[in-house]
Amino acid sequence: NYGTYEATKNTYGIMTYKEQFMQIAHTLGGFDLGKTDYLRKAIGKKNAELMATLKDDFIKGAVNNGCPEYEAQEIWHKIEVAGKYSFNRSHAAAYALTAYCGAWLKANYPTAFYTVALQWADDKEIPLIMSEMELCSNAKIVPPEINVSDTKFYTDYDSHEIFWSLTRIKMIGVKTVDYIINDRLKNGPFTSIENFIHRIFKYKLKKYQYWDDPDSDEEATRVPVNARHVRHLILAGCFDRIHGIKEITERYSILKRAATELGFTLQENDFPADRIHLHYFWSIHQINVSSIGYVDYRRIYENSEIKAQIKGKASYMTLRDALNIDNEGKRIAICATVIESEEMSYKDKATGEKKQFCKLKLQQNNDLIELVCWSDFYNENKSLVASLKDKIIIVTAVIKYSDYMGGNNLNTYKTSILYNL
Repeated sequence: NYGTYEATKNTYGIMTYKEQFMQIAHTLGGFDLGKTDYLRKAIGKKNAELMATLKDDFIKGAVNNGCPEYEAQEIWHKIEVAGKYSFNRSHAAAYALTAYCGAWLKANYPTAFYTVALQWADDKEIPLIMSEMELCSNAKIVPPEINVSDTKFYTDYDSHEIFWSLTRIKMIGVKTVDYIINDRLKNGPFTSIENFIHRIFKYKLKKYQYWDDPDSDEEATRVPVNARHVRHLILAGCFDRIHGIKEITERYSILKRAATELGFTLQENDFPADRIHLHYFWSIHQINVSSIGYVDYRRIYENSEIKAQIKGKASYMTLRDALNIDNEGKRIAICATVIESEEMSYKDKATGEKKQFCKLKLQQNNDLIELVCWSDFYNENKSLVASLKDKIIIVTAVIKYSDYMGGNNLNTYKTSILYNL
């Protein structure tokens, strides 16, 4: 007991809340209320120096109250490390209630729940939220639409479609969106890209030389929309519905029409003739400007020149299937985008030699997996692996369960095939 029973009897003898540490310091360590509050501040602020000044007093007080010194030392150690995880009981109750309400809303009103979750999410959190949403609800994200989307996510609860927010499009801020929406409310839906440009650019249309040409101060003050905004709206898919776009490769025709209205032509460097017919070329543009988009990785793999070399050595698999525990041990081919790359090292247990390897985080639309490029493969392909961030790759690897990750990851082997598009 030694003064700890009363404090921990409701948490099965485990010190969990700040109030418990304070109570133990008061009843066992003999701290007065003022010193107990110092302890609370030290734990809350992770102040190691202040904690150190209180240790001797606690040990001395606990021993005076009949606690063996070794146990007093052990209890104090638990208090010292408490700052890493403990918080007060009232917060625990509030968080538990919030978590329960959130779980209930997610289970019973998933479309509304995910609309709000997406609105408040950071860009890095969105793929995980969208992946979960696909698995456990009817809600689905659709590209922004110039006659529907708003400054926030807009949801059609009949179709369970969540329209991407216009303010989530790169370079497009609230003032720009408000200006577009005000015109839409005043003058009705936009009917074409030409209609949009004529209505939004109410001053005499400037003859742009290029998308990024700056507006004059007067123009920028009068209309907070410029040519670059128009390009990003098109690439994000905002005009697909009003132009009846069936394939995203058709966005090129909308871009040409917009450029004509704005007085310039599209540059070959930005839209190469040998790329504009590729589905994933436009998907990547959409992802780059809006953070959403669907890349048909299976189509990329099927049309790749490397497929013939892989045939008979590995079978194509999606990342979602690769994450399935039942598929551990299979040798597969994956097509995905590299979103993170980190070089690491380890000490070989047999030789003591320091070896380098690399971890790549792969993304396939809303699914993520880690690819470990081990030293034998990495040393042979270091320059290629180092250049892969934000690139689409095709790679053969083995699915292995990782105790550290708590799930499957991918591992290269010595003869793995790596192809960069």
